[in-house]
Amino acid sequence: MFDKIKIFVGPNNYDFNRLYFEEANEFLIGVDSGLEYLKNLQKQVDLAVGDFDSIDKSQYDVIKDKCKEIITLDKDKKMTDLAFTLEYIYNNMDYSSIEVYGGISGRVDHFLANVNLIKKYDFSMRDNKHHIYMLKKGKHIVNNYKKYISFFAIEDCYNLSLRGFKFPLNNYYLSMNDSLCVSNEGEGELEFTKGKILVISTDD
Repeated sequence: MFDKIKIFVGPNNYDFNRLYFEEANEFLIGVDSGLEYLKNLQKQVDLAVGDFDSIDKSQYDVIKDKCKEIITLDKDKKMTDLAFTLEYIYNNMDYSSIEVYGGISGRVDHFLANVNLIKKYDFSMRDNKHHIYMLKKGKHIVNNYKKYISFFAIEDCYNLSLRGFKFPLNNYYLSMNDSLCVSNEGEGELEFTKGKILVISTDD
C-alpha cells in the first residue's frame, strides 16, 4: 500500500524542482518523456512506462539503469501512455492517491483526454501554473494557492453552493455545458448533492 503514486509525464515544460519533494512511502513512475525528469534523482525510479519514442536514445540508455521495472509499449497502441499507466495502477496496486505532474500544457487533445481520465481514475494534476483535481458530492474545504479558481461540472451538478470565495453561489444547478463558475478567486467551502466537479486553480 503506497500513500502516494507520483507520475511524471510530458510535455517537459514544467520546473521539476519546484513541484517535486520526496515523501515517505511514495512510488515514482516516469511515463515516456516524463522519465527524463527523474534521471538525476539520488534514488531509483520504481516504474517506467512508454514506447519511449520521445526520449533521445542516449538519454534513455542512462535512465533505464535507474528503473526497477520497465514496461515498454507498442507505438501502435489504442490508448495513451498515461491511460495505460493509470489502468495498470488501478488493476495492480494499492494506493491512497495519485498525483500526475505535467500533462496539462501542449496538445489540447491530449489534455482533454487527461480530463476524461481524471473522471475515471480520480487523480490530481500539477504543473507550475495549474492544479487540477476532481471533487465528488458532499461538503469540501477548498484551499487555493493560485490567482484564479474555476469549477466545471464533469457530471451535472446539483445544489452547488460556494461560500467564502469572491463570487459566492447558493444551491445552483451547474450543468456540463455551463461556464458560470470560471475565474473565481479566493478559497472557501464548496458543497453539492449530486454530480462531479473539476477544480482548476491557475495563475496568469
